[in-house]
Amino acid sequence: MSTSGESQVGTSGSLKGNDVFDCSDLLCQGESLLETKSCTVAFGCEVKCISNNMSCWQCLSMAVMESGLVNDFVHMKWEVVRRRLLLRLLTGIGKCFGNRGQIHETHKEIAGDAFTVERAVILYNICWFSLKNYHSKDTRTTCCDLFNIHLPKLVSWLMLAFVLSREVPILLQKVSQLLATVYVLSASTELFPLFSSCKALSESHWASYFHQASLGTHLSYQFFSNTTERCKVQLVDAEGSYVPGSTCREETSNQLRLAPDSIQDLEEFVTKFFVGLPDMTVVCISLLGGAYASLLKDLLLYPTYVHAWMLVSRMNSKSQPVVLLLPVDPVIEETSDDDANSDSGKLWKSKDVDKHWHCPWGSTVVDNIAPVFKRILEENYLSSSKFPLEDTKRNRTLWWMWRKKLDCRLGKFLRNLEHSWLGPWKYVLLGEWSDRKRLDLVHKKLVCDLKSKCNLDVNESLLKVILGGSKYDFEGEACISQLCLRRCCYVGRVGCFDEAKCGTLSNAFNGVDKQSELAFQLIQEAMSELEGEDSVNREPIILVLDCEVQMLPWENLPILRDQEVYRMPSVGSISVALDKSHHHQEQVGKIVASFPLIDPSDAFYLLNPSGDLSSTQVEFENWFRDQNLEGKAGSAPTAEELVVALKSHDLFIYFGHGSGAQYIPRHEIQKLENCAATLLMGCSSGSLTLNGCYIPQGTPLSYLLAGSPVIVANLWEVTDKDIDRFGKAMLDAWLRERSSLSLGCAQCNLVAEEFEAMTIRSNKGNGKRKARKKKSPETCETSSFNEFCDHRPKIGSFMSQAREACTLPFLIGGSPVCYGIPTGIRRNKDL
Repeated sequence: MSTSGESQVGTSGSLKGNDVFDCSDLLCQGESLLETKSCTVAFGCEVKCISNNMSCWQCLSMAVMESGLVNDFVHMKWEVVRRRLLLRLLTGIGKCFGNRGQIHETHKEIAGDAFTVERAVILYNICWFSLKNYHSKDTRTTCCDLFNIHLPKLVSWLMLAFVLSREVPILLQKVSQLLATVYVLSASTELFPLFSSCKALSESHWASYFHQASLGTHLSYQFFSNTTERCKVQLVDAEGSYVPGSTCREETSNQLRLAPDSIQDLEEFVTKFFVGLPDMTVVCISLLGGAYASLLKDLLLYPTYVHAWMLVSRMNSKSQPVVLLLPVDPVIEETSDDDANSDSGKLWKSKDVDKHWHCPWGSTVVDNIAPVFKRILEENYLSSSKFPLEDTKRNRTLWWMWRKKLDCRLGKFLRNLEHSWLGPWKYVLLGEWSDRKRLDLVHKKLVCDLKSKCNLDVNESLLKVILGGSKYDFEGEACISQLCLRRCCYVGRVGCFDEAKCGTLSNAFNGVDKQSELAFQLIQEAMSELEGEDSVNREPIILVLDCEVQMLPWENLPILRDQEVYRMPSVGSISVALDKSHHHQEQVGKIVASFPLIDPSDAFYLLNPSGDLSSTQVEFENWFRDQNLEGKAGSAPTAEELVVALKSHDLFIYFGHGSGAQYIPRHEIQKLENCAATLLMGCSSGSLTLNGCYIPQGTPLSYLLAGSPVIVANLWEVTDKDIDRFGKAMLDAWLRERSSLSLGCAQCNLVAEEFEAMTIRSNKGNGKRKARKKKSPETCETSSFNEFCDHRPKIGSFMSQAREACTLPFLIGGSPVCYGIPTGIRRNKDL
């Protein structure tokens, strides 16, 4: 591998004599292969192929095709296996030497044209080991050109590896994470200079793009596959003929494709990605532990070891992305001697002695930095699975003490997590203001003051994020100053903003203390102007969570407890869900809204199908009948019944054990082309199972793949009566919102009045002109504003109130989360 990043194909100095398979023997004997040929390898670069004792893969396959001999084809297959094994061996040797610090021993030239995936692996490993020894290059003896690789060259190699690995999710995830980390470091500190000729894309654009590309890679391919297959079906009729006008949106496919076919198209590809982002805030969150924690410690010259780092990216179509790389402190729980369950073995007995709690995520970095969370869930399972040996008032009181103590522990854990992991950066998780007129005025004035009085060219989109969180306490002068001065990327120490603790990051700001102090004062004054906005309505956000952190109830952090929050497996899947909604509305002839709409009265319920949740059935059966809902109670349905229900109704309600997958398997759900919104109130109905490097599994993902716009489900085990309270509160709120649609929306009514006033003034200004008999389209659709406006509450906006209806607002109320996208409530005229 040469330092230019191009594949130099030819005879290797390290593979000679008998070690090299003589490819000329398996081709036509009389043909000489010593001539130089032009060969285009997979990444689009034309290189010279010197076919001496080894042919590149392109030339070898062409020669075998020309010969047409079966024997040559068999030999070629063996050559495929041989080269793959050699490349795996080379990669393994490089890892061994790199881990032992013998970085110069990993520099090997690669003979022949390597396969795409193996070439990406080698490029990734070379870049990793080079970064690992980035600061030791001045103290080590240079052994070859590969020892001293400049950062721009490493980034170009990683980008090449990114394109080459586009069909291998697990490798693409690793390459993307490393690229995102490098770009954040480059934008945040002078230690990593990286000069880009691209003016349209900043470091925060590149960092956030590669960050989101590392999340949900397996699932993005699954969404892409489903979308492609359905597009093919839509393009032909029953007789196999092409249907005119039936097309598949190219924009949606591009959002799902994580990389272009060529590195030359990468810049244009990323630019189109940001243009096609949905008109809502998306927040991506990852935890980098283990080897990454060690790498970042070496790169940042951190004085102490940090167990993990949190990578947070905030992006939308309106503003420049914001990317944070924050060290994560372990969340430690203080132990006490007065546990309510200290004598649980004497007071309780289990419903099923042989049944134990099974952790759905196996083991992740969260277990190392926040082990208390797993312990709380395990005790929650044990306490909900046991009952008193003697049903006395005292034993019931002790049991409730046990449960309430767990609820308090979980609430305290979430407060500590927010404080120690996010600190003052928690406001980055908040949605945009719904009414931004006041905020825009204050923001515009502050930008002018910072430029004129402090001579600071601040990042306006980032400054608006800071002002948008002005309702919350924001501590740390240096924190604000650094964030305003940097290019929407920040690397810092949560809770430690003095120069001694921030290490090298604060050194870049020596000499601008006065400007920073004045800037901080101006920002504080602007925040005080917005303090009167106590009841700020915010737009919803969508969380895209790494598998390592998806089990945590992020929606229950104090900063997000009242915020409308949804979860999606990847950024690309958001565009797919929105596109599906628009396509479905067009098919049924409805006015196309900017988000999905459901009628909660058009519902099918499955209530207590196992027959052992009598209290739940008593609570809901008559109520469902009073609401004129269709459904089934007390008996198990067939899978065919549920398939029909999911396809023909707007909402599917499930109160039973688990996720209901025992009645309709996940693979049957995924076959559906359209699917109802779902309320799954069983234990762990929203939990995702992790199986190492394989694709995560879970019922919510199956519903998303089937086209369900929103799924409300539980992350862990719940008790029936408390989760019944939550479910009843949600359903009541949805039905009330449906009934209130006739009252209209204040903001939409104001727009309609302003439009009507403009029309009247226009008619007065031209008295001779006859009044139009036909109303303008805008006037005709004024009545539709109330039903399709973006201001009305959506499905996820009622989660906060429903949580408070639970006796245990964290242990039970914190379990339900919303998968999907913001989904509005409408009234079906047919009902």
